Amino acid sequence: MKTKLVAILAGLLAVVTFSGAVANATPYYRDVYMRDNVTDVGNEPSTGSIYFSPDIKVCWTPVPCAVSQNPRVGLNNYVFVTLRRKAGAQGNVDGVLHLYRSNLGGGTPWPGGWTTIGATGVSVPVGGTTVMITWPGWNVPGPAHFCLLTRWVSPTDPMTFAEGPNTQLNAQRNNNIAWRNVDSVRVFPGRPISVPYTIGNPDPFDARQTLVLEQPERPFAGTVTIDLGRELAERWKAAGQKGAGVKQVGETQFLIVEPKFARFDGLTLKAEERIETTLTFATDVEAGPAELLVHQTDAQGVDLGGAQFLVNNKEE
Repeated sequence: MKTKLVAILAGLLAVVTFSGAVANATPYYRDVYMRDNVTDVGNEPSTGSIYFSPDIKVCWTPVPCAVSQNPRVGLNNYVFVTLRRKAGAQGNVDGVLHLYRSNLGGGTPWPGGWTTIGATGVSVPVGGTTVMITWPGWNVPGPAHFCLLTRWVSPTDPMTFAEGPNTQLNAQRNNNIAWRNVDSVRVFPGRPISVPYTIGNPDPFDARQTLVLEQPERPFAGTVTIDLGRELAERWKAAGQKGAGVKQVGETQFLIVEPKFARFDGLTLKAEERIETTLTFATDVEAGPAELLVHQTDAQGVDLGGAQFLVNNKEE
């Protein structure tokens, strides 16, 4: 009886072990990580924002810049990535840092939605290091919004959780992965400006998503409208036009009337489909710096990624 009980417990332990990943897959003294946000200390999974990593910075010259800049289309850009070590680190850790760019918008599946920019071998000392990867001009299409993804691959510091098609989950669960995307928008009085945002379904099956638009701290002193396009607007209407904080102002255009939290629920996307929408910013005054966060969630509320639009940001 005792032997049978031990066997049952061992079986249950095996199920628990293989249903996820061991929390401390890499000992702290050789763990290399990149932050998902400014409060991230390398825990897996991380908490808070995923796709604005402060450890990824785009600069126009091979000299580190104070604030990350938007990539220049058709010209070389330089991406600086900071690799960190935890307290009590021992010895150097060797590996390869890979850098990728996405297609437009959010919902970008791994690995098919990403294009390689470059990679470099790195030996990370106990104090961490910052490395530079050149982003060749021929690999910078646009103008458009881009996501940047970095992956630290090391035989002595492997991924804690197996990577799947949801890039956001991969980045949240593994401190070897970091994601950054930023769009800067300059809006002058009486001169509306439009920028694209592509909503995407990373799954190999049809799914419904929620598109969320938030201005939590610095709302724009003007109007923000989104054009869903004919196909997506018709699908949303057929699904009951459920949402909040938006007002229809055209056949496919919607005004954001609740800056802190507006959303479109039940947007139906086909398997691995990507549909471009258009955001338009307009103002009649000299508007100050503002921030718009756009992201998608699936039917279970899992974040699928998004973009941060910095409006009239003087540091960009």
